[in-house]
Amino acid sequence: MATPTVQRHRRICDVHLLLVRDGRVLLSLRKGGYASGLWQVPSGHLEAGESTDVGTVREGLEEIGVRVAPGHLEFAHFIDHRAPGEEPRLGVFYRATTWEGEPYNAEPHKCGGIAWYPLGAIPDNTVPYHAAALAHIAAGRTHSRFGWQPLHTVT
Repeated sequence: MATPTVQRHRRICDVHLLLVRDGRVLLSLRKGGYASGLWQVPSGHLEAGESTDVGTVREGLEEIGVRVAPGHLEFAHFIDHRAPGEEPRLGVFYRATTWEGEPYNAEPHKCGGIAWYPLGAIPDNTVPYHAAALAHIAAGRTHSRFGWQPLHTVT
């Protein structure tokens, strides 16, 4: 009898670039589409065959015009998140230890502006899973879950 083939689960992975200066984190205001009018960490989805650090560097250049060498990223947080009615996703947050250039709104057709906020006092109108991840990062936690049912013990 043949062993049934189990298909591997695949998820969308999003990457997030944390720029922190004097205890303040850079956020961008979404405009149009998903979560329009909410603040977020500069971020996006990985492209096919892209590593998380390279995708984070690419997003930083595309969205806020800064250059970060992959070697100047440090892992900050991993979030396993889902929104009602959507597929679950994996989010990886990296903090840039240094970067080249002053951040600016490089995608005005997608972004309503950028601003620096205290890491412990981000705006109420922040994308919910970004707000959750930032709270965990501020508390020094490197992993979290958002939008899932309470964790049950497997017996």
